Amino acid sequence: MANLVSIVLKAREERGKEKCKKLRSEGIPCVFYGPEYVQSIPCTANTVEMTKLANSRWETQALDATLPNGKKEMCLIREIQKDPISRQILHVDFLQLVKGHKISVNVPVHIVGRDKCPGVKAGGVIEHILREIEMEVLPSSIPEMVTVDVSDFELGHQFHVKDLAVPEGAEILVDADEIVITVAIPRSVVEEEAEAVVAEGAEEVKEVEVVAKGKAKNEEEEQ
Repeated sequence: MANLVSIVLKAREERGKEKCKKLRSEGIPCVFYGPEYVQSIPCTANTVEMTKLANSRWETQALDATLPNGKKEMCLIREIQKDPISRQILHVDFLQLVKGHKISVNVPVHIVGRDKCPGVKAGGVIEHILREIEMEVLPSSIPEMVTVDVSDFELGHQFHVKDLAVPEGAEILVDADEIVITVAIPRSVVEEEAEAVVAEGAEEVKEVEVVAKGKAKNEEEEQ
């Protein structure tokens, strides 16, 4: 798990769409909830701190949050709502993490060894099909990322979900046979080869037609 990042959440009494707009000048409206909280806690987060977190791998970044009442809780950012045009952060959901209780998270898949990949040197391209993997894992074991080393992948190699190295006790919530990464022949090369086959076939047809016409002509002359 990545090192904890501290964040301070301040009290927010006002609710509603219009009041949230007013609050954004002072901070970003958010809510804190979890298994040990019957009612969610409305609060605000510092805009600068929240923007920095939103530009990181926030899905797996565990936080040490100080709540408005001064209590500290470990949590994750569960959702970040943004304006579709300005990309301004509109609202954030924080989910409490409880020791011993598994949580479902989406962990990014990171590739290393591209420069050594034999398949790439042979003219292939690395297709990164699954860029994140959903898994159920204990808070203390949440990985920042899952790394795949492609330095020995040959042309045509396929790397599946079942081949991933995940933390002990983690349960992957994706089909084990799903392809994560493959080293494939570039589509342009495949299309060129297909066109060449078609052209070759067309040429053979023409030759057959010429032979057939010549044979027919000879038979007419003999008659």
